[in-house]
Parts: sequence; C-alpha cells; structure tokens
Amino acid sequence: NKSEETFPSSDPSCQLYGDLTLPTSSSDGDSALLPAIVIVAGSGPVDRNGNAPGMGLNFNIYNQFAQHIHDKPSFDTNDGGGGGGIAVLSYDKRGVGKSQPILKDKNYFYKLGMMDLVADAVEAVKFVANHPRIDKNRIILLGHSEGAIILPLICREVTNITALQPIAGCIFYSGFGENLIDAMALQRTTLANEVQTMPGPTGWILRRLLTKEKLDKKYDDFMKQVNDDDEPDFVSLQCGLVKQPAKWIREHASYNVEEALSKHVTCHCLAITGQKDFQVRNEFCTRGKASELVPNAASVEVHRPVNLTHLLRSMEGEAKMMNMKKDYKEMSKLPFDKEVVDITYAWCDRVLFEKQQ
Repeated sequence: NKSEETFPSSDPSCQLYGDLTLPTSSSDGDSALLPAIVIVAGSGPVDRNGNAPGMGLNFNIYNQFAQHIHDKPSFDTNDGGGGGGIAVLSYDKRGVGKSQPILKDKNYFYKLGMMDLVADAVEAVKFVANHPRIDKNRIILLGHSEGAIILPLICREVTNITALQPIAGCIFYSGFGENLIDAMALQRTTLANEVQTMPGPTGWILRRLLTKEKLDKKYDDFMKQVNDDDEPDFVSLQCGLVKQPAKWIREHASYNVEEALSKHVTCHCLAITGQKDFQVRNEFCTRGKASELVPNAASVEVHRPVNLTHLLRSMEGEAKMMNMKKDYKEMSKLPFDKEVVDITYAWCDRVLFEKQQ
C-alpha cells in the first residue's frame, strides 16, 4: 500500500518525488476518506526515508514511522468501532534523491532557503488535500527537528490559500519553540562543557582546541561569510570540501519562531522531545511553557521521554555530543522508539477520530 507519487515543488523546474502510504483497509472500505500525515523532514539533504544518502547517513526515521502507522490494526473511530486508518506522505527534498531539477546543478540543494522548504511543504499539503482518498479537513503536519521549527510557517501559508482547509494538527518531534540559531548555540555550549570534564591526555588537548570562545569565533566567522554584502546562496568551507546553505541560514536567523507559534498555530498540537536529545532543548516540552508558546492551539500535549534521543530512538547511558557519530551509527540499527509510537497513536485517536481519552 505504498506508492511513489510526484507533485510540483514551488520551483517549476523541479518535481518532488515521495512515498504515499495508505492503510490496507478502513471501516467503510476503500471509499472512506482518510486523514493524512505529511512529514516535514529535518535539516540537511534528507530524503523521503529520513536518510542523507550523499552523506552516508541512513537513519530510516520516516519510512519506519509510516510503516508503524500502516501496521496499526486500526485506530478507533468516533462511534467506538475500529477500522480507522491514516495515510502518510514523505518526500525527497529538492535536490535530494529523485527530486532533481530539469537542468542538473550539483549545488541546487545548497541554494535553497528556509522559505523554499516551507513552500514545498505547502505543495505536499496541496497534493494530499486533492487526493481522492484523503479527507482535506484532517491533514496533520509532522515536523522533525528543522521540520518542527518551520511548522508554524506552513500553517500560515496553508491558511492563506482559499482552496485549502486549515491544518488539523501539528506533531513536533525533536524540537519545539526553539529556532535554529539558538539550537546551534546550545550545541556549542554543550560541546564545550563536555570537553571541560573529559579525562586524560585527549581531554587536555581538546580543552585547548574546543573552548567556548573558539567555537563561538568559528561560528561568527562563518556568519560573516553568510551575511556578506553579496548575499551568497551558499558558502564553501574547508577549501571547498564542505558547502553550507547561506540563504537558508539568513532566513532562519531572521525567523521569530515564538511569534510564529503564537500567531499561526491554532490546531491540535503534540510535542515530543527526549531528555537525551542534546541538539535541542527539551525544557520547552512542559505544559506551562507549551501553553505560552501556542496560546491559540485547540489543544496541546507534551512529552519528554527520559531516554529519547534526536533520532527518535532511546539509549541507555549518558548521551554526549563527543560520541554522537558512534552513538548515532549504533542507534540507526534500532527500531523507531515504541514510546513515541504509542503516544502518537493515542493522540491520533483523539484528534483524528474524536476518541475521548
């Protein structure tokens, strides 16, 4: 029940490709209209599965999530019966996987801005809203990491399109109420603090190389390139070996995520950030803070699973940035976190099928 689909990006020269996963059956047979979840991916050149093939990173976050939704025997419908199902759409970002421009450009992805990603997500919403099996009144956005940061902007753009219904719900995974620039600052601080307590000769050396001051200076030098008067689309680092999207960074730097959440999110919300996620703050996933961030939301539910990491897998032991490459490689072999799945199932029952908890 998974089919490859294609739909326009906001750039006429590039079609987006993705997977639409439909439930095996529904309570009313194939004629029943289904709610849908549109996955908005995290940062970097990420494909429909949650992998970054060009960087050799294979986490399979989004295809595992879609499979969990597909495999659930049934969600509870509002009459207490079973059989409700949910469709899931995930897609390759522009410049990743099969979502390539007509004219080949090896730097295409790195020229994209944050608002290009927002516009493409709106196109994904348009696609599912016009699909003959989808109920356009029950579309959920699921944002992971950067995807969670930009959800309010997608909600705003969808609301401004007369032909579309407002978004019914937002799921924020691994990030809620924090912008990209603040998350990057948190990561620098976390790394510097870890180095300060690292034992042995390695710790001694790193304490001289990775001080907070040196990390901040490296970031400031990078931002000078990003904010050059020529406003480059991307910048090259390490003698051209590494590219970073400059337009994307500038747009994130000017984005007030708290204001956007307050103004543009009026739907039901679910926010989950783990306590072993060192890439973003989990403190915003408290009921009091969430009520401040989304005061106009129809409802808000928050969770901070004790062992959950940014990859939506759980780990035992201490989560450290210095061990990120090794730990993430090991976690990529693990299944999608069961606690997150169960929380999401229950929330979908309540929001999409009107089941009272």
